[in-house]
Amino acid sequence: MASPVLRGMLKRAKGFGRKRSISIHGVPQDAVRVFIRFLYSSCYEEEEMREYVMPLLVLSHAYVVPQLKRICEQQLEQGLFTLENVVDVFQLSLLCDSPRLTLISHRMILTNFKAVSETEGWKAMKKSHPALEKELLESMIEEENMRKDKIRKSKERKIYLELCEAMEALVHICRDGCRTIGPHDKDFKENKTPCKYRACKGLELLVRHFAGCKLRVPGGCIHCKRMWQLLELHSRLCADSSSCKVPLCRNFKEKMRKHSKKDEMRWKMLVKKILRTKRRAGGGGAPFFVSSDSIS
Repeated sequence: MASPVLRGMLKRAKGFGRKRSISIHGVPQDAVRVFIRFLYSSCYEEEEMREYVMPLLVLSHAYVVPQLKRICEQQLEQGLFTLENVVDVFQLSLLCDSPRLTLISHRMILTNFKAVSETEGWKAMKKSHPALEKELLESMIEEENMRKDKIRKSKERKIYLELCEAMEALVHICRDGCRTIGPHDKDFKENKTPCKYRACKGLELLVRHFAGCKLRVPGGCIHCKRMWQLLELHSRLCADSSSCKVPLCRNFKEKMRKHSKKDEMRWKMLVKKILRTKRRAGGGGAPFFVSSDSIS
């Protein structure tokens, strides 16, 4: 006998000196038949397993038949999960102490929440276990907030990396002069190898606009305003303004002293995030960048 629970019940029945029956309620009769056959032979029919997998999970847990319980769990994991029965499986997994099934069914509910919440299983759970429905709704809200936070952080990392690339390209243009793009009065040569600085071409256009714009006062032109911000950001990242070839680098360094504490704190936070993102991306810091440790 594979079940210690039934074995103990049978021994107690023999002790009374007469035949006694053991009743199993709450599951289909055919499921009980499949269960008893497994107890004596450790065998089952695939078709019967598919039909009675959930009652068999309950029986294997209640009567402590770990081999059958593992089979039921594996069968559910490998294809007997559906949107229609996932809520029932989730509830059974909690009752039958099947943490892996709980995790998988919980994940499936959250991934397909809209469809699952319209099933009969969800409606039945809502009536019989409102507290469990509340927990799932709270999990759904938490999952959605985590997803949005992940997207937000991903977008932030992308922006910080783009700013870092722009700073590297700015130094490249001002210090080396980009030979790929060339002078403003010559066309871009298609046969030349593209510049290794991805932001170079866009930044070159911005620099040329800045040099010739008639509204180059802060707030007068949106493109020039962006250029002013990039120049100031560079000065805050620059490790050596005295030998820097980027225009106004030293001027912006001196201008920092006149900023309000609020503005200064905002700039320092931006610089730290750029340096941290660049370091995590595996690119290390450019030799002309300050270290994040030097920013207090």
